Amino acid sequence: MTNKYTFHHLHMRNNTVARLLPAAMLAIFCQTSANAQEKAPAERQSRNRMLEEVVVTATKRAENLQDVPISMAAFSGDMLAAMGVDDPTDLQAITPGLTYNSATGFSIVYLRGVGSDAYLMADPSVATYIDGVYYPFSSGLAQSFGRVERIEVLKGPQGTLFGRNTTGGAISITTEKPNIEEFYGSIEASYGSFDTKKASGIINIPITDHWATTLAVFHNLSDNYYTFDSDSIQQGIPEEVAKGYRLKTMLAYENFDVLLATVRVDQSGFNTALAPNTNPSALTASLGGEKQARNHTASVNAPINFDIDSTVYFAETNFRFNKFDSKLILSKQSLLNPECLTDFDGTNAPIISFGSPTFSDVKTAELQFISNEDSWGSSWLEWIGGFYYIDSVAGLDPKFSLFGGEHGDVLGIPISDVLALLPTPLSNLLNSVPLTGGVNLGLHGLLSTESTAAFLQTTFKLTDWAELTLGGRYQEEERIVLKSSTQILSGNDSETTLLDWANDGVGDTSVESTNFSPKVALNFYPNDALMIYLSWQEGYKSGTFNTINVTDDIDYAEPEDVVAYELGAKYSNSNGFTLNGAIFQTEIENIQVQFTSLLNGGAVTFENAGAGRIRGIDFDSKILVFPSLVDDLVFSLSGAYLDAIYTDYKNGSGFDEETGIFVGGQDFTGNRMVRTPEYTATMAISKTFMFKPGPLEVTVDGYYNSGYPYQAQNTLFFEEEYYLINARASFLIEEWDLRITASGKNLNDAVYAYSQFPNDFGRLEALAPPTNYSLALQWNF
Repeated sequence: MTNKYTFHHLHMRNNTVARLLPAAMLAIFCQTSANAQEKAPAERQSRNRMLEEVVVTATKRAENLQDVPISMAAFSGDMLAAMGVDDPTDLQAITPGLTYNSATGFSIVYLRGVGSDAYLMADPSVATYIDGVYYPFSSGLAQSFGRVERIEVLKGPQGTLFGRNTTGGAISITTEKPNIEEFYGSIEASYGSFDTKKASGIINIPITDHWATTLAVFHNLSDNYYTFDSDSIQQGIPEEVAKGYRLKTMLAYENFDVLLATVRVDQSGFNTALAPNTNPSALTASLGGEKQARNHTASVNAPINFDIDSTVYFAETNFRFNKFDSKLILSKQSLLNPECLTDFDGTNAPIISFGSPTFSDVKTAELQFISNEDSWGSSWLEWIGGFYYIDSVAGLDPKFSLFGGEHGDVLGIPISDVLALLPTPLSNLLNSVPLTGGVNLGLHGLLSTESTAAFLQTTFKLTDWAELTLGGRYQEEERIVLKSSTQILSGNDSETTLLDWANDGVGDTSVESTNFSPKVALNFYPNDALMIYLSWQEGYKSGTFNTINVTDDIDYAEPEDVVAYELGAKYSNSNGFTLNGAIFQTEIENIQVQFTSLLNGGAVTFENAGAGRIRGIDFDSKILVFPSLVDDLVFSLSGAYLDAIYTDYKNGSGFDEETGIFVGGQDFTGNRMVRTPEYTATMAISKTFMFKPGPLEVTVDGYYNSGYPYQAQNTLFFEEEYYLINARASFLIEEWDLRITASGKNLNDAVYAYSQFPNDFGRLEALAPPTNYSLALQWNF
């Protein structure tokens, strides 16, 4: 089922690629095809939203999920609403094998064991696409995205069609396009725990027979679910605020259409910048830092704040020629986080505070050429090819306030004694400057990237039951360090440069690289209900520079190379049963590993592990239970098993298990890979009851995670095993097209983290919310 567009309309619009909106960054207000579907419930094959068919664009063509020979999870807007998903971090609870963390406002995504802790100075391994636009930086992507048209989670390398750095996979978010055929809109409001108030709306206005515009707005307010004890320097809790709009306008003709869009999002509050220290290192304890309870209560000695502004402009044009179709997507992205403040030691002791202004400017362009039904050889050949370009500049300007005692001491300990605890390069640097009243260090890191690529993928129909897919992507890229320096900051915010690595260092400040990533796949169709696919493909993730250095020169983290093998199958029948599964192996060389250690001479540092190997199996299934006896009772079960180890990781960086001090030169070979649980599973049961005013839908679901390490040394920093139970009841009054939904999340009150932030001072954790409830109203008109 589709939005107000029928599938035929989608096809006539050139089987358009996923039209994704500025990701999580604003799609809180993106209304879905669900709005249209609820207007015509009689057209449903099933009245239970969990069984809706999903049209996806994983191959850049509109196809049914079950017809695409790719391992993926896909969810329509209605399905997401039925499963209670209104935030990207919820995706892991419905997609086993996916780990979606958030740290100080940055999204950290791992899929099938492949991912990256990268913040801004490197690329994520699981790419985010919104309305066809690639978002290279993860800041701000961990915000609520509300209702969208659909979300596709593509598993395994996607380098041929989705491009640079998709070694782990891709998350594609699609939002609604303007509709020239009908005026409609939707208004939604909700209230929940922690005084959470959300309001959003969308309106579609056909202006002429060929011109339509949609405007979506949202405004969310809530209190943070953390509280501060009496010892905390910060007592007041600012509201968590997220607000913005998305404006799209489209001109559409028979063989041509053009879409222009503007997206604006502003967010402020604590976000996950509030991360209390639940396991202080010996250094922290010696300086008076106390262990924080793991119970949503905090005591900090530095102000906490998170503020991010995002503006995105993008355009899409589609031309339908006689022998092929073409698409052009252009974007300009601007992201500014002028003030992100956090307590770097996470305790009530005046040890160290941290501020991290970030900014990025990105321009992208993608030109696609796609075969159609009139193309030469269309009865036995499909193809898609094109070109891609990205030009970006990203900067990170962290500021550290060290040893901020009134007289330059730390809880009465002379600074000279404190400096003796630090590594020699850092203690020598700090001894060279006046430290009365503490010291404020400023770092500057600025990195530019320019990359071009060409890609082609073809599928040959060998027989009525067999296909061969061949694809490849060639990429050229240049990265240049524009800034890398260390400053002493005075009280009037003036800077004195101590070290200028970009101009005075001996390390390389630029690198040029090329890569070709091939793909080969065989697809078999034994019968109408079953598909089997076998694939081999390579992936490539660009290298990056360490630019956020205190006492170390610039160095380079080498590119990652990935080889993936997969055998998968998809089965579905007319009785409402589907079963999709795959077994796979992924081999990675030069794994980019990020760690944070101020005492090692860098704030955020990347190094390469030699190699890793991931073997696993994942599946998802749905069944309409006893359809001859019970109406609309749906059971779903999904799971993943991942055996992920470092097969070569010598000379690794970590922390001493007793003192917490940075220790290099460790051998992590044979250890489990980070942020990769061995077992994950999700289960849901949903029943729709019919009453005279309309259907009542009741859903209960559970999620299990066996736990995982946050660092390659596999000690000190762990997410323990946990499970979640959620429930929802949704009633649709069909005459008014009004839906009322009551929901509860984390009903078992599990304590788990959105993410841990390991550093020299211990284990800082931003916990996920405790049990919470909400009531929502949605009216479609």
